[in-house]
Amino acid sequence: MSEKPDILLINPFSWIRDGSPAYLPYGVLYLAGYLRGKGIKVDIFDANTDPTDPLEVVARNRPLALGLSVLTGPVINEALKISRAAKSRFKDIKIIWGGLHPTLFPKYVLGEDSVDFIIQAEGENALFRLMDALLKSREDPSVRNLGYKDKGNIFINPVEDSLIDLNLSPMPAWDLVDMPKYIANRFFASRVLTMNTSRGCPFKCAFCFNQGLPYQRWRSLNAGNIFKQLMRLKDNYGINGIQFYEDSFDTDKNRVKEFCNLMISSEAKVNWSHFSNIIYCDEAMLRLEKAANCKYVEYGVESGSDRILQLINKRQDVAQIKEAFQVCKRVGIKSAALFMIGYPSETKEELKETIDLVEGLPAHILISTIYRPYPGTPLYDYCAKNKNFFVPATLEAQGEFYRFSHMKDGACNMSFVSTEYLLKLQRSFYAKFAIKEAILCLKEFNFGLIIYYLKRQMKPKALCYTIKSLFNRLSLRSRDRVVNE
Repeated sequence: MSEKPDILLINPFSWIRDGSPAYLPYGVLYLAGYLRGKGIKVDIFDANTDPTDPLEVVARNRPLALGLSVLTGPVINEALKISRAAKSRFKDIKIIWGGLHPTLFPKYVLGEDSVDFIIQAEGENALFRLMDALLKSREDPSVRNLGYKDKGNIFINPVEDSLIDLNLSPMPAWDLVDMPKYIANRFFASRVLTMNTSRGCPFKCAFCFNQGLPYQRWRSLNAGNIFKQLMRLKDNYGINGIQFYEDSFDTDKNRVKEFCNLMISSEAKVNWSHFSNIIYCDEAMLRLEKAANCKYVEYGVESGSDRILQLINKRQDVAQIKEAFQVCKRVGIKSAALFMIGYPSETKEELKETIDLVEGLPAHILISTIYRPYPGTPLYDYCAKNKNFFVPATLEAQGEFYRFSHMKDGACNMSFVSTEYLLKLQRSFYAKFAIKEAILCLKEFNFGLIIYYLKRQMKPKALCYTIKSLFNRLSLRSRDRVVNE
């Protein structure tokens, strides 16, 4: 931070203080690159990699504005602490919230005294116009995507219909963060960074907060720009792995083919992984991806019940899920099963269907979350009508309710089973994942990674379930061999 910035972009703390690599905050990285390209002096403080008190950083730099990237979840409370302390100490500083939570809950956020402005949806152009006005000591209430207050009243402007062309935008401002602190040791490569090459989602899953966003068009970097970014990271930071951290990396098949061909022709020694959808699974495409060093694909399984899959508009059934994982196994690409439990009206019998499905899938990693209703989604309307659900009244309560990783024992859920049962089931899946990961690390002599996962993932209470599940899998395999013979 060599010169005083006009705006300090802050990624509030949302990680863990055990030295584990954080995820690159691509929202603020792209914002910083865009603003800098427009002549705005900008810097970034990521509380997930720097233990310094954020207020000390603000006091040292005295920017005109603070921009906080706020997801829906516990990060809300961290953002509130920063905003309130900064506004209390520096009366003239402008506090701007952007990201998912102010987009989904604009009136709640603007009801907070310490917040002056919000930016909804895509932030680059709106934040530039707001900063340009503030630097000229004037106001521009016409800025689309902007929310603001005037004489005690809240105003929320319409969201811009047109979206920026990612291929014309500057690269993320990686130079403004401490990049080594984001490099992770994964099973498919020892020095892994994340990349984000697309925005939006073409799917309409009834549970997903994307349904509540006022823009949905999927768009992306082209293959050439993906490869250019990847090689920049490889050359500058010595990485040998990339995790494409976005909803649907392979929505555009031609883009993926072109990227794979670039990887193959360049002989780039970089392994990679990506998220995908079951209906995108194609054996020929996966074989091309494998030839281009793709090692791992993460699929949104969501449920083992066909009724639940229809309820959430997932556009897949259990038979398709099983086939996709078998295709990955045939090709030799490892796979992950991402699923959710606690859906509205979900029964214990349907959860058993999910357990049975997961037990039978040749998935390398299992990731389980518990459903929460997001405004603007079809399932939110169902919960409001049938479960008497309403959004928690305060930002603090929203931060607690919308935890991504876990719920408190006494918290309400939307299914027909107890929260205690859901939490027990979730812990058991985490334990099973830890065992699978430990076995793979032993096979590959990756003892550093095995220690890391055992410390973070093993849950003693779930060990009995894990052993039982492994025996179940062995018995299933034995049964299959008998049938095949």
